[in-house]
Amino acid sequence: MKIFKSIILILIMGLAVWRVSGHPEYLGVYLNDPRSKEEFRTDCTICHTKGGRAVDAGFFTEFGQEFKTRRYRIDETMRQKYPRLFNPIEQPIEGLAPETVSITTSQVIVNVTVTSARGRYVSDLDGAAFQLLEDDQEQEVGAFLGDETPMAVAVLLDVSGSVIEKDLNKYRNSVLDLAYRLRPTDTLAVYTFDRSGVRKIRDYSSTVHGLKPLLQDLKGEGETPLYDAIIAASAELRGRPERRRAMVLISDGADSASSATLREAEKQTFLAGTSVYAIDLVNTEKSSRRSVERQASAQTLKQIAQESGGRYITTEGGFFLLSSRTKLKRIFKDLIDELHSQYTIIYEPSNLRRQGRWRTIRIKLEQADLAARTRLGYREGIE
Repeated sequence: MKIFKSIILILIMGLAVWRVSGHPEYLGVYLNDPRSKEEFRTDCTICHTKGGRAVDAGFFTEFGQEFKTRRYRIDETMRQKYPRLFNPIEQPIEGLAPETVSITTSQVIVNVTVTSARGRYVSDLDGAAFQLLEDDQEQEVGAFLGDETPMAVAVLLDVSGSVIEKDLNKYRNSVLDLAYRLRPTDTLAVYTFDRSGVRKIRDYSSTVHGLKPLLQDLKGEGETPLYDAIIAASAELRGRPERRRAMVLISDGADSASSATLREAEKQTFLAGTSVYAIDLVNTEKSSRRSVERQASAQTLKQIAQESGGRYITTEGGFFLLSSRTKLKRIFKDLIDELHSQYTIIYEPSNLRRQGRWRTIRIKLEQADLAARTRLGYREGIE
């Protein structure tokens, strides 16, 4: 009898261990979320009915179903949607840094990429390693955010008449590759632009759920409102809670339909504190030499990217003439690696402003063998 009871006890313990190890997402992610309410941290019924089976109808609660759909990730959207389960963002939490930093219109936000002598990204520096100069005068840093800071990424896709169907298919793969490499705390939105204007086909989200079908429907024609697209995305990035912001612009660079100007587009990227990564679809050095139009288009993308502290990206033979998807994935992997290694510095200029003047921004590093890339500067008097 004692042996029988021991066997039953072992089976019960084994079942308990199986249940814990079989559902680590349910038991761990909510419990470890810094804003989860303490009274619910060991309550399994926030996700599913007590004693039910996963195959049963109605087994998952609304929160549990969304939790599962988001691949067991919790983001700010979920925290706000289920206030019964999460503490509000304004409530101080011991040991948790504020999720947002208050920014005034007089402050400047710059993203900084640091590389070693071998070109590798360096992501383990603290604020003391940086000195920020505006017009060669050192500025007092108001906030320094490390590489773990959540990031918002706006992807802008040129689907105008200059883009052909095979390029659209590579768009789809590239955006998915980008989305899968984001961290759970990052968010991504997708915009398209063509003769019908600028459309946001995907709002900011930390999950890839539902993204592929949206990309499958990509179609476009007509002219290219490139600057209008940059302004629309910048305006929404400016209102995002994430302090690190990036824009990935995939285009041939030839604006033909915007109501705004290049200067206005550059101004809005500054106000949003975003770096622009411009991926040129077709440009090569040879094609630029043969075409005045291509030279102008390439120069536009370079100017937007370099002024914002981002990068202009193309390849010999044209970015989308690459035959191997592996090469394409490598480019996007490097891009995400860079974004996840960045630092963000927020400061309020000490110099008196004279509206309309150009102010240069420069970063000096404590270690002489490291290099820093950031926004080149900004024009005064913009709000």
